Amino acid sequence: MGEDTMVVLKEQLTDAMIDAGAEMTRKLDEIGLPLTAALWTFDPEKNDWRLLFASPEVTTQGPIAVYTKIQQALADLKDRAATGIFSVIRLKDGEDELVKLLRRGVRTGPGLRRMRFSKSAINGHYIEDALIYRVV
Repeated sequence: MGEDTMVVLKEQLTDAMIDAGAEMTRKLDEIGLPLTAALWTFDPEKNDWRLLFASPEVTTQGPIAVYTKIQQALADLKDRAATGIFSVIRLKDGEDELVKLLRRGVRTGPGLRRMRFSKSAINGHYIEDALIYRVV
């Protein structure tokens, strides 16, 4: 008897998503939100991409205050940020485990980069795929 095989294709990180993440990072810098990390990260369990921002203000001001700044940035960007991007944004504080791991393996400096980090491990933690704008 034949065995059924299900193949799940990995959701693609599109150029539009990459550009929108870079625009968001620039705008958040412009409005004064300190970012210790900005990156797209792939979640293989959910087969989707998340735009992750880490900031010390998540701890000092609270996530609602930071999400308010993100909404302000999206409103300012209008069409330069992909429609619906707010739903894929995740906030972390600067001491989040993934952010700390990335800091050990990748340092971009304070600017804006587009560094792909795929199928790699840092201190035993496997990272399926990420596109990193900043890790400081």
